Amino acid sequence: MKILILCTGNTCRSPMAEGIVNDIVKREHLENEIQVESMGFAANDGELPTANAVECMKEIGIDISGKRARRVLMEDLEQADMFYVMTDSHKNIISDAIPDDEDRVMVLDVPDPFGSGIEVYRECRDKIKTYFEHEFRYRLGETDGE
Repeated sequence: MKILILCTGNTCRSPMAEGIVNDIVKREHLENEIQVESMGFAANDGELPTANAVECMKEIGIDISGKRARRVLMEDLEQADMFYVMTDSHKNIISDAIPDDEDRVMVLDVPDPFGSGIEVYRECRDKIKTYFEHEFRYRLGETDGE
């Protein structure tokens, strides 16, 4: 299964989410089943994650410093099995590009922390982490979905 995690610039939210999901995938020994990549709708290819994104992820033992931003292309959308996006506007972009696939797009509803202090990044990180911890427990059948 190929999972795409998308935000705007691919320097804050989606790299943090990619790091968190890859950590869960590794912990659950799903590396052979799930491929995770983050991209941005308006990313500048090769741009580094923000310092605050790197720092707040480091606080929970996840290193995203090697991540480089990448703009999503139509072929990336066509090859993905599942999409996780940060806002409804991101979902609308996918819906416009790939009609009739809304059931494969999940919205996390995480505001953009770009330009904010480390506390805002921590709030975003924690919201993303909580979402994916629950999502994977649910998908792996470890909870009743509540």
